[in-house]
Order: sequence, then C-alpha cells, then structure tokens
Amino acid sequence: MGGIQMSSALTTFGKIISVAIFFLMLGMVVVMNSLVVTRYAFSWSPSWTEEVTRYAMVWMVMLGAGLLALFEDHITLYLFNEKFGVRTRAVINSLIRLLIAAISALVAWTGYKFAFSMSNILAPGSQMSMTVPTIAVPIGATMICVFSLLLIWNDLRRAFGAAPFTIPKQKLFMDGSFRPADDLEEQLS
Repeated sequence: MGGIQMSSALTTFGKIISVAIFFLMLGMVVVMNSLVVTRYAFSWSPSWTEEVTRYAMVWMVMLGAGLLALFEDHITLYLFNEKFGVRTRAVINSLIRLLIAAISALVAWTGYKFAFSMSNILAPGSQMSMTVPTIAVPIGATMICVFSLLLIWNDLRRAFGAAPFTIPKQKLFMDGSFRPADDLEEQLS
C-alpha cells in the first residue's frame, strides 16, 4: 500500500472511530438521563441502564486508546529524552514502539480468548453476552499493536530512503493532546 493510500485509510479509519466514540457518548448521555428521569419521576429505574453505560465507557476508552496510539499521544515521561542525540532517540523510540506492540499483542491475544470464553455468560441487567463489553479490550489492544507496528514501518521506510507515509493530523479526530507544547506545535503544523 502506497503512502497516499495508507494516509487515506488511516484518516478514514480515524474518522470512523471518532464517530463511534461520539455515538457511544451520546448513547451514554441518553441512557443516564433516562435513568434520572425514571428514578425521580416514577421512583423506578431499569436495571440495565448502569450496565450499558459502563460498557459504553469501556468501549470509548479502548477505542480512544487505540486511536491515540497512532499519534503516540499517551501520557509519556520525557525525563531524559532531550539529553540524547537524534539517532539515540530514534532507536529508543523504536524500542519503545516494539515493546508497546509486543505487550498490546499479548493483551489482545489473551483478551480475545477471555472475551470469547464469556459468550455464554449474560449480564444480569441487560441480558447481553459478556463478550460484548469484554471484547473492547482486545480490540483496543489490537489497534495499539497495529498502529505501533505501522509507526515502526514508517521509521524503517524513512531510514532506508523510502518516502514515509503521512500520519493524519490529530486535530482531525480529537481536540486535546498530552504532548509537550513544542512537540505538539510540530505535529499540528
């Protein structure tokens, strides 16, 4: 897949995830408001509302974590980073990405096994299969793994003289960042 196609695919995927997160949040707001109305207006509340809201939150977190991996925007300690040269930082970043990919692959593998083992267990209130909420973790971990490997591949392309593909701008999908201000300015320009 060429650089332009990869950038386009990442942009499309990021937009799909952003829309999914939006609808999960909207669903949470609607469900929680209905919970408040039924509790105070009728002194009764459906048993499934808190479950569904909790599961939607898990999905939002895991999808968001996966998307943040593309931008390497998880909280990071930049304690000694500026003390190293450019090449040393590149090697350290690649090793960190490799470690993240390995750990997230392990989480995904064990998470899928666990999620599918929960298929016969139903949530008490909503009666949905517990596979639905538990599979969010391995899906998010798979996204983290794939995006980490894509970033490593992009670095290798750059190192061997091939043109790297462009990572879409983070501001297309979200409005905040944990990156230091100077690093963020470089990313947004």
